[in-house]
Amino acid sequence: SSGINAEWPLRPGTETFDKLDSETQFIVAGSALNVFLQNNFTGPLFPSDILKSISEEDAEICRLYSTMNNAMYPLVRCLKLFKLAQTYFGSREDLLLTDLLFKMRCTFINQVLLDEVCPNLFGELEQIVGSIGNNADFEAQSKEIKCKIFVEIGFVYLHCSQFSKSRKYMEMAKTLIGFNFRLTGALGKRTKFQVRDLPQLKVETIIEETITDDAPLENEPEKIDLGDETLLDKISFSNASASSVSNMTAPFLLHTASLKLKDFYLDEMLKEEVVAFLEAIIEGKTFSYCIATHAYFLRSRLEKNSLKRMSRCMEQLEEVIQGFDCKKTCSRTGSLFMSGLPPMWLQEKLLAELYTSVGSHKSALDIFERLQMHEEQILALQLIGRYEAAEKLIRILLAKEETPKLYCILGDNTQDIAHYEKAWELSGKRSARAMKALGYHYFNVKDYPKALECMLLSVDCNHLQGGLWFTAGCTALAIPDYTKAVKCFRESVFQDDENGQGWSNLGAAFERTGEVEKAFNCYKEATRCSFSNWQVWDNFIYAAARIKHFSAIILAYRQIITLGQKYSNKTILNCLVTAVKDNIKSSTGENGITYYDKILALFKFASTKVTTDFYLWRSYAALFLDVKGKEDVGKGIGYLIKAYHSAALHIEKSIEDFMKCVECSKVLHKYVMDESKESPTYAQHLQSLKSILQIMVTKGNRLVGTLDEGSEARQDSVEYVSEASKHLEEVEEAQLFV
Repeated sequence: SSGINAEWPLRPGTETFDKLDSETQFIVAGSALNVFLQNNFTGPLFPSDILKSISEEDAEICRLYSTMNNAMYPLVRCLKLFKLAQTYFGSREDLLLTDLLFKMRCTFINQVLLDEVCPNLFGELEQIVGSIGNNADFEAQSKEIKCKIFVEIGFVYLHCSQFSKSRKYMEMAKTLIGFNFRLTGALGKRTKFQVRDLPQLKVETIIEETITDDAPLENEPEKIDLGDETLLDKISFSNASASSVSNMTAPFLLHTASLKLKDFYLDEMLKEEVVAFLEAIIEGKTFSYCIATHAYFLRSRLEKNSLKRMSRCMEQLEEVIQGFDCKKTCSRTGSLFMSGLPPMWLQEKLLAELYTSVGSHKSALDIFERLQMHEEQILALQLIGRYEAAEKLIRILLAKEETPKLYCILGDNTQDIAHYEKAWELSGKRSARAMKALGYHYFNVKDYPKALECMLLSVDCNHLQGGLWFTAGCTALAIPDYTKAVKCFRESVFQDDENGQGWSNLGAAFERTGEVEKAFNCYKEATRCSFSNWQVWDNFIYAAARIKHFSAIILAYRQIITLGQKYSNKTILNCLVTAVKDNIKSSTGENGITYYDKILALFKFASTKVTTDFYLWRSYAALFLDVKGKEDVGKGIGYLIKAYHSAALHIEKSIEDFMKCVECSKVLHKYVMDESKESPTYAQHLQSLKSILQIMVTKGNRLVGTLDEGSEARQDSVEYVSEASKHLEEVEEAQLFV
């Protein structure tokens, strides 16, 4: 640091730097980047006098990196060193694999330091990633090195919210080293007083071969115990085994946990899954400061709303933050790019949010003010009802410098859309945030055309907004404008191919445009992403019916019932029966009759789970009564009787149930009266039919008395009661000859 002064001759392009040999230049640039990362991401911080000497031009350099619509965080340290590294690696012409990796890291760090994801920087990252894959040196690397590169790329795409590409590279990395994992169940205890072991979520890792992990040992933050009177520090599994999670495998679990936390619908089950992944890392053989710290950070995000865990959450974060000023000389940046660890100020921001949640608003406001996080400071003021103070602070900041971001914050505070419009004009019509805010405003007041116009302007400024593409698609459906809905949902699922709701809505949009094959394929993707969501399967089953994909219908119907739904779908049941009865050809080319046994098995399975479904029993009977070559009248009559009993509970009060029973009794009369008198079940069926007709006549007369005089329903009911009386006489007469 003693060689760095105001003129700072040690930078690319100066005579002093250019005189150095290429190896020394590389070491200087790499060391500069490492010092920058240490002082902004991991610590320990350099002594204040040294920091001051290498941070004199930070404010000026920060302005160079910032734009009107996307500012860099103002308190970044040692930007001079970052600029040195970025300039050097960005200007390298031979572009060896190592040069490309450092160039990617510098561009990625530049992205992280900005308020929003920058499309231009993302485009540069895409080009660098492509160059890495095509580099001649890449194929010569060991599988461990390739794995680490893929993991770094996976976290780059994760930060940019490109979840599809992020998953792709993580899968490639796992395949390379033969590693996999899954959530499973294991018996264990959660509390100190628990006597019996109960099923708990656990991460099971699968490693095909030994993985070489030569990462140096790093001092992790001290692990804070829970210290609760009831809860154990961690789940105590009855068959505990040694953890196989290491520095090489922990990033995969961390990546999965981070992805799940991106889910908008973070329910309790999803939280349990994330905790299982994080605990596997914390209890594993990880000696990486960055991996362990990020695991603690994510666990703290989950625990901040838990009364019993909030204290540990706060103490753990305080331990991490105090470690930034550790006087001990140590290296912590080894696995930074394989961990997704956020910079120091975002870690402190979470601590401030924790202070807010426990009512320590003064401490939270002090942190936000010290970190110059004006938006968070204003939100904290709003949270305690100090709206005037929040607005005053915004106007003070605007008096110093007018920026689109500040006008957007003012709009959020006052709910006055004029401020968003001012931000839009001030930005030269390039503020994605201003148009996004306007879009949501118009969406909330149900002005959908205006909302869609604003949202599309926002994604035109910055297309890396998967969530907004999804909302824009929903808005287009509400208008309706199905062509634009298809465009929006396509981009949404392109950025996150695990977005089950996005696939489902894209399928709905294709249905409206008449593209039923595409709709079916989209719903199929939705079931892959949301396998446990029965409504998604319900959408899929209708799409399958429209294209006559009978095997998909059978699969979906079974899955919905397996998910615990008392599912009844008259349309789909009729579709399956018609398929075999009329031998309709499936979209896959098979004749409908070939599905008879599968449909029969489905109805058998469904009838054990849903025992009082009229339409199911009626369709079940039709398989034995109406399908040529498969007739079994005895079974068909038996299932018709069950169909009748399913609808017969309230027929004197419900015209709908009464008409169901009318349908059953007519079909029963036809088949029972045609049944052979030699059949062993003939007498039993006659008696059942007689009982049914007697009830129908009696309750039918009661129902007629409740219906309006002259109504069509009353007229139909009177006609049926008269017909049923005649059928009853026929049955009684037939019984005389049995």
